[in-house]
Amino acid sequence: MRTHYAPGLVLVAVLAIGGCSSEDRSSIATDLQSVATDIANAAGAATNDVAEALARTIATQQGEEQFKNAGNELDGPLTCEATVQEDAANIAITCTGKTKDGKSADLTGSTNEIPGASVVSLDGDFSGKVDGTEVFHTQRLGG
Repeated sequence: MRTHYAPGLVLVAVLAIGGCSSEDRSSIATDLQSVATDIANAAGAATNDVAEALARTIATQQGEEQFKNAGNELDGPLTCEATVQEDAANIAITCTGKTKDGKSADLTGSTNEIPGASVVSLDGDFSGKVDGTEVFHTQRLGG
């Protein structure tokens, strides 16, 4: 259901409730609350999906640059995952890849910034390791 239809449906439901018994009104009110909760949950999930996708994209691109600047050029793109934490105030990011000389490259970190505020950087706490040895630590990817 598209959310812009929701106010109209609520109005129709309210008008229809007028001719119902108190038990029916109570049941309809419960159903409307459930619908409103479902809509809010769907919107929240969509927002989290977008935030994760943006964080992944920025981390992939800017993480590769960070490894290159640290003298560890990658052999192909990083593969990144981003997960909005339960409190929705933090996004955990993990990326893996390989350097041109075949060593494992790992980027880990987190941000409480809304990804997309800047399309070229992400503020947070990030570290890059090559074969388990830290090669960079930064408060900003990109920029």
